Amino acid sequence: MSETSSYIITLEGDILQVGFNKEISTTGDRIVRDADAQLKTLINSGQLNGGALLKIHGKMSVLVSYTLAHALIHLYAAIAVFDPRLSAYVVVKSDHPDYPIASRIDATTGKVTCQPEIEPSNPSSFLLHWKGDILKAELNGRVTAEGDRIVYDTHQQLQTLIESGQLPGSSEPLLINGRASVLASFAIASRAAHLYSTIAVYDPKVGDPDIEQYTVVISHSPHPIGDLLTLALPPTPSIKVVLCGSPNTGKTCLHHGLKTALHQLPELPDAYVISGCPDGEGSWFSETARRDPKLARQLKNEYKSKFTPEFAAAKASEIRAIANPLLVFDVGGKISPDNKTIMSEATHAVILAKNDAEVAQWQEFCEKLKLPIIAILHSDYNGKSDRLECESPILKGSIHHLDRKEDASSRLMVQNLVRVLVNLVLSTARATAK
Repeated sequence: MSETSSYIITLEGDILQVGFNKEISTTGDRIVRDADAQLKTLINSGQLNGGALLKIHGKMSVLVSYTLAHALIHLYAAIAVFDPRLSAYVVVKSDHPDYPIASRIDATTGKVTCQPEIEPSNPSSFLLHWKGDILKAELNGRVTAEGDRIVYDTHQQLQTLIESGQLPGSSEPLLINGRASVLASFAIASRAAHLYSTIAVYDPKVGDPDIEQYTVVISHSPHPIGDLLTLALPPTPSIKVVLCGSPNTGKTCLHHGLKTALHQLPELPDAYVISGCPDGEGSWFSETARRDPKLARQLKNEYKSKFTPEFAAAKASEIRAIANPLLVFDVGGKISPDNKTIMSEATHAVILAKNDAEVAQWQEFCEKLKLPIIAILHSDYNGKSDRLECESPILKGSIHHLDRKEDASSRLMVQNLVRVLVNLVLSTARATAK
């Protein structure tokens, strides 16, 4: 195994352990190239020699999940990917009667539980449709669903597209865009990998506001894996809002609540919410913590990396490249040179603090960065309800009991902040159009 690989893959029994190299900060194109090279080494050496079932455990991006799926689907009758929210592996590809698509395999007992059939009238948790020449593959933010249901719905959507001739296959690249999950991406790859000569997935973390970059993740063509395909775009404004404040105020919980609330809005289908911290808390963390706090803490410690100048520079570059109409990201709880680097790429700021003294510190920091503050929220952990103080020119109020075990998306101040963000994006778009 190369010590310089940005993605590490090892086989331990019947589990493929995967994860990012914490010592290397790089982009998705490099990661899929390295993942592809690691997979080829394992296959050529006979370590990945096929079988009835392969379980995959570890951190994956949407991009790398396509590359993993393509390399493995012809070797194993069934593939299951670990979902920390469920403490189970979810079957994402299957030609094996013992492991039906979307079934769960309990991580402790190995018991297989099948996903019950869903009534066709029920709304799908995952949506696949064409937007011009781009296949939009995205989670339905207005449907709450767990990973096995998402895989089930993804397969149903794929089957419909294939049977109707809307996913016919081509020698031309298939470009995929949208807010997807790792599990859904495995499911898509397992069905579409051999229909198209090339599959490339949109990576919002590279490029610039005038182009979309699609990273080649599956290839049977002269386009190598990791190649970048570029689409020119008309100039569009991008609002980038940083969620900042002192430690232990509930930023992670607020961040997750905002993400859930924003993804339910038809007005902002392309809202993008990421973390600006190397703390190991992905979008899965809050949901896993509600089910199994011990597992969430264990995985966080495994995924956590260091806050370094190199991390800050890489995160700032990533934020600069994202061209979605709205980006929301949080940062660490210290007023530091690293946070200055990251926050310098924001266009607006939201402050979450426990008291006025903390607010004043972060206000001064934002003012030095010339960052307009659109909201100041007081975190009242022991409170029983939210309190709105004023809506304009700055949203002010308190938000109660920000706890990882609770979903904050419906809280009064979260909903008010969502309205502020929507109005900011729409007013900026109108001003640009004039």
